[in-house]
Amino acid sequence: MINPLSIQKNAVVYSLLLILAYVITGKLGLMLALPPGYASAIFPPAGIAIAAVFVAGRTVLPAIFLGSFLLNILVGYSAGHQVKMTDVEVALLIAVASALQAYLGGWWLKHKIHYPTTLDSPVDVVTFFISAPVICLISATISVTGLLSLGLIEESLFFTSWASWWIGDTLGLIVMLPLTLVAIGKPRAIWKKRALTIAVPMLITFALLIITFVVVSRWERKESLVEFDALSNQISEQLRVRFESQEAVIGQTSALFSYRANEKVTRQDFYHFVSAIKRDFPMTFAIEWAPKVTHRERASYVKQLSKEFQDFEIKQLDAQRKLVVSSDKDFYFPITYIVPLKESTRAILGVDLASLPDRKDAIQRAISLKAAIASPPTRLIINDGTELGLMLIYPIHGTSQDGVLSAVLRANIFFGELFKPFAHTVHVRLTDVESGKYLYNNFADNQIDSLYTRDFRFGGRYYRLDTLPTAQYYQQHRGWQSWNMLAVGLFGTGLMGALLLIGTGYTARIENLVKQKTEELKDSFYRFQEITSTLGEGIYVTDINGVITFTNPKAQDLLGRSESELLGQNAHSLFHHRPIEESSHTERECLISNVIHSKQPYKSTEEVFWHKNGSPIYVSVNSVPFFRNNEIIGTLVVFDDISDRKKIEFALRASEKSFKEIIEYAPIGIAIVSLDGRFTVVNQTLCNIVGYTNDELIRRTFQEITYPDDLSLDLEHVQRLLDGEIDTYRMEKRYIRKDNVPVWIQLSASIFRDENLTPQYFIAQIEDISERKIRDNEVHQHAYFDTLTKLPNRRMLMEKLSQALSQSEHHQRKFALFFLDLDHFKQINDTLGHDTGDIILKEAASRLLSCVRSSDTVSRLGGDEFVIILNDVSSAHDAQLLAEKILNNFSEPIDVNGSELFIGTSIGIAVHDGDTKTTIRELMKSADSAMYESKASGRNRYSFYTST
Repeated sequence: MINPLSIQKNAVVYSLLLILAYVITGKLGLMLALPPGYASAIFPPAGIAIAAVFVAGRTVLPAIFLGSFLLNILVGYSAGHQVKMTDVEVALLIAVASALQAYLGGWWLKHKIHYPTTLDSPVDVVTFFISAPVICLISATISVTGLLSLGLIEESLFFTSWASWWIGDTLGLIVMLPLTLVAIGKPRAIWKKRALTIAVPMLITFALLIITFVVVSRWERKESLVEFDALSNQISEQLRVRFESQEAVIGQTSALFSYRANEKVTRQDFYHFVSAIKRDFPMTFAIEWAPKVTHRERASYVKQLSKEFQDFEIKQLDAQRKLVVSSDKDFYFPITYIVPLKESTRAILGVDLASLPDRKDAIQRAISLKAAIASPPTRLIINDGTELGLMLIYPIHGTSQDGVLSAVLRANIFFGELFKPFAHTVHVRLTDVESGKYLYNNFADNQIDSLYTRDFRFGGRYYRLDTLPTAQYYQQHRGWQSWNMLAVGLFGTGLMGALLLIGTGYTARIENLVKQKTEELKDSFYRFQEITSTLGEGIYVTDINGVITFTNPKAQDLLGRSESELLGQNAHSLFHHRPIEESSHTERECLISNVIHSKQPYKSTEEVFWHKNGSPIYVSVNSVPFFRNNEIIGTLVVFDDISDRKKIEFALRASEKSFKEIIEYAPIGIAIVSLDGRFTVVNQTLCNIVGYTNDELIRRTFQEITYPDDLSLDLEHVQRLLDGEIDTYRMEKRYIRKDNVPVWIQLSASIFRDENLTPQYFIAQIEDISERKIRDNEVHQHAYFDTLTKLPNRRMLMEKLSQALSQSEHHQRKFALFFLDLDHFKQINDTLGHDTGDIILKEAASRLLSCVRSSDTVSRLGGDEFVIILNDVSSAHDAQLLAEKILNNFSEPIDVNGSELFIGTSIGIAVHDGDTKTTIRELMKSADSAMYESKASGRNRYSFYTST
């Protein structure tokens, strides 16, 4: 008697196994889906579910429903690491559609094919193949329509989503129903025996298809992300430049206070100076100056500012972020100057930056580190505190008034305008790492991970840039090759399974037929061998795997191999594995071997076979597939040696006339250069670049017209070309034109070799880049040199001084630092005007340059202050001689528009011996102190710094 409890227990176990199989195979199948989307090239659970109903009936429908529901809940959770109501709705929708499709599909197949079944009748197999796509219309139609109504897919993607869903279910049914029947189908004896003849081949083929799909899809994905990587790099570089520009802005603004170390910077000074800077950096919202005001100074400070701004007070934000009069504190940092000064910024004048905790911390860090410090992301005071932004704060110390400079950056402007052009293709997220706050984020809510990340350090804080392709980017760059390959392959796997089902009933007849055909093939082969042995062309025959089964004597002679060395070897691998001067190609890429797959003859007048000794053999080839019973069984290849013809072609190809006709009309300079460097063929563009006629230039070598400083590197590249280390090189260098004017060019050079790989001549491409070099030099000049005097500015001075100090301490060599200030220059400037002052400054610069060596540095520090770095002095006496030379030089009058003016200079000298450690700041302070000693002693003299 059958125990009902045992039956019920088995049903529960089978249901759990079905749920587990549904979830696991479904998850694996969805891993093959192309992003963004829900559908895969194959969805195995569709076939398993229909096969389960076909075998067990509708009792398994709850398990199918639950398995589908759990699978889609898991998919929703994986996407956003949480389960939302939408995920539950989608899971219920797809579960209903899957269960309905399984029920109707199982019922239809049982009605048409009946069960139990051996499924080896052609009629049953054809019925199954015709029914599969019709059955799978159910889930695809219901599910994709539901996803569209829920707004989870766009209307433009409806058909592709529906088609891929339908194809995935269809292929899942075609492949998985035979495999499921092998596992649980009846009659068991027959289906169990088919495990090796049907299940194993299908599973191996399926596995190979998946591996191939993974490899191809990874390649597709990598290719699809090439443009994304380029865009991400472009975004990150633009962000880096934008960050660095702000540090430059605050650094340039701080120079105003450095130059006015003993004078108070007025509002007008600040406005003119900062306005000029802001024109170059419009992305900076505002630049502020906030002096440090103690509690004792508060009343006088407010009184002074009230003269300019009625009802002025030092203010702070209350709990409701409203501006109120600041409470009593030890000190304040009220905003005093701001550029631009307009209605929105005027309202925040007097706001104490130190009253806000985040800004106060940034101010304290900036003062402590004496560096620019960025605040955390914060709500800016402007526009009622609705805008997110940050501030870059820089301390000012040691001037007439201590305080802080701040550059105000609005996130929506500073970052939004930078990232907005990329919004359609790239999601961008910029995070302040320490606080975890976003400065910019257009990632979707369920998007956490990124494909591109780059960290930045700005203002003492770390920021992280994350990017991710948008759905539009994926749609525009989606590749279907791997998906189509997998779909076709899976259909072929299902078709193979069907053929195996039919074929298992006819094994004996096929074996007898194979034996008969083998005997016929032997007879045919002997007759073929007798005919081909007398021909004067090489002939070889391969089987379907490309393995040589026959060669005639001529083939053996041309290839330099005996019959025993050829038979049984793969023809492609042995002597046709690569074309001349190219890397190896696969057998599938070889057109001679590929006739097995194309089933079409291949004829070529030029191919390369390889002799046993490694030399190439140029041949003409005819490769023909041959069939037996309409099935390809191998190829017949006939080839003839054409080496003599190829030698003639190489000689013609090397013709100088041919090259000259090609290059004459090129828009850039092109030349053929002999191995000793002499121009043999040049075009008119190159003649225009260097100013020589064609006849003049071909009588010269490239060494003769190359700028001497650039020649050694050029010759090094040439030698590497000759040695075969490189195939080409590119460099920027200078030619000397006929009129002795240097001209900057970009050179691309390669080498031509004959058939024996012997170098014959160089091919050079020359492009005139003089204008670009001029632009680059102008940028460098603006960054490192004073506009008026053309002397190095403060920035280059600091670099030169750092180098001098490092070399002095490393080699224990002395150097001297001169600080010079023109006596009574301000009086001359005020009385005679700025034009006269400019003439005096330029003449002073010229006279200073005439006093020093080329290895020394003369710099304009600002105003009428100059600095000299005198390198490699043996003693203080050398510095004394230079100071006397300068004073003597300045004793001569200066001609200013026909009038003579006399002006002296006060000089302070600090000598560093290299034995003691010091800093740039200390050294400059010493020289500055000595200069003021000269002024105090009567001006127009020099003084050495001595420690007291």
